[in-house]
Amino acid sequence: MFKQFFLKNLLLITTVSLAACSSVKEYNLAITEKKHSVQTLKQDIDLTHQILKDGHPGLYWYISKKQLDFKFDSLKNAINEPLTTRQFYQKLSPVVAAIRCGHTALRFPSVIQKDKKEREATKNKIYPLHQFTYAVSEDKLIVINNKSKNKNIKTGTEILEIDGLAPKEIFNIVSTGFSYDGYNSLSRNKRIERNFAQLYKIYFSEQDSVAIKFKTDSAVINTFVSFYDKKKDAEAKKKLDTAKTVAKVPDKKIKKTLKYRGNKVNNEYQLDFKFLDQEKDIAYLKIKSFSVPTANFKQFYKQAFDSISLSKSKNLVIDIRNNPGGTLSASLALFSYLTDKDFVYLAKPINNGGFSADKYQTGLKKLRYYLTAFNDNGNIYEDDEGNFFSFMKGYKPQKPHKNNYKGKVYVLINEFSFSASSLISANLKGINRATFVGTETGGGANQCTAGRMPVVTLKNSKLDLRFGLNRMAPIYQQDLYGRGVFPDVEVQSTLKDRISNYERELQWILTDIKGKG
Repeated sequence: MFKQFFLKNLLLITTVSLAACSSVKEYNLAITEKKHSVQTLKQDIDLTHQILKDGHPGLYWYISKKQLDFKFDSLKNAINEPLTTRQFYQKLSPVVAAIRCGHTALRFPSVIQKDKKEREATKNKIYPLHQFTYAVSEDKLIVINNKSKNKNIKTGTEILEIDGLAPKEIFNIVSTGFSYDGYNSLSRNKRIERNFAQLYKIYFSEQDSVAIKFKTDSAVINTFVSFYDKKKDAEAKKKLDTAKTVAKVPDKKIKKTLKYRGNKVNNEYQLDFKFLDQEKDIAYLKIKSFSVPTANFKQFYKQAFDSISLSKSKNLVIDIRNNPGGTLSASLALFSYLTDKDFVYLAKPINNGGFSADKYQTGLKKLRYYLTAFNDNGNIYEDDEGNFFSFMKGYKPQKPHKNNYKGKVYVLINEFSFSASSLISANLKGINRATFVGTETGGGANQCTAGRMPVVTLKNSKLDLRFGLNRMAPIYQQDLYGRGVFPDVEVQSTLKDRISNYERELQWILTDIKGKG
């Protein structure tokens, strides 16, 4: 018996090893220039559909089985000629997006670079559209920050065309594959402005030089923006700075204050805490993500709430605008500081039972599935109604933190508050613990799919399909189905506010506190 098992798996290993020897060059060709046959594209469509039916716990929350089946069948019928991976992505991603699940999406594959020098060169190459940060307002594309060589492009400059295409045309194309939670698509513009360069690359390719038409206050400028080498520029700047300045010794007290909030991302801390007034009556806690690998959330919260307690602050502002989510534990830990009662944070994390992404893969991953049948069965339970679920912290009763805050709480939210940030918002709303200011969250108020997030690579096109295996739902549910958490006070900064760095939402809170003081 053992000999047969060994010989069988030795054959599998040999076969898989030979298959795995396909060159990186062939892979890169497959995702860039190669046109995949009609038959292989249809195989990838069927595979996508099957994976979602097998593993997605909320496949029919917002679309019926009949409607979704029709979309997949229609796409198969429409494929009548070979397509590149880029062309196929543009056709398949809208079908996946029709599920209306913000955690379910196709991801475009990246070219593999094995040569170290080549990787380094690409890393340091700043392509034209990556040289700006953007605001999107009423189908207009506005420059907020300029990191290009052309210093005539000021904050507030409008982009009229990119390689002959108007921004409105570009927006309509790149947003077709956006996945939203339920029926709320308010995050469209925010997604475009945050990921504009990457989206443009997927749909229109990335060039070393791009023709851009800018509109300033006084003129229309037609110019080419070309790539530059970040490393060379940094070395030149370092030499200049060394000649002109003397390094300052960091303040040890400040260094201690910052040590738990992690590294900066895009030159900005994702976690921040400070007081907004000299009397320390208004504490401000910013969390731009519940997943910051270099941070220690537990210690960060402890420092913040110890300071709040010591200062006897009467008001706390929690800013989770533009927070796309993160770990369940980080959001739950924050909630424990905001209640003085025992609580349940999470409804039963329902799933479809044991699911293994390896089952649908090729090569060594497929081999692993046959050898181990790896899945989540060790963490899957079945209730009396026959529902499968995973045990997660927050599903059972939790204790409030002993240093929980009892003062007034304001929460800043917007259309890019997703996942874990929507989860904590819904639970705080459920116990009437905070005044919410801003705009409706992009994340669903009642549920999303998350937990374990497998990624399956489609066999032929090499597109990656990612989705969550568990229904993640707050214990408190709202009546309006398929929408986010709504603010108590709707306030939204204008484009002019953003250009001048005026915090309209925060200013409303400060005025409200002053009026009640």
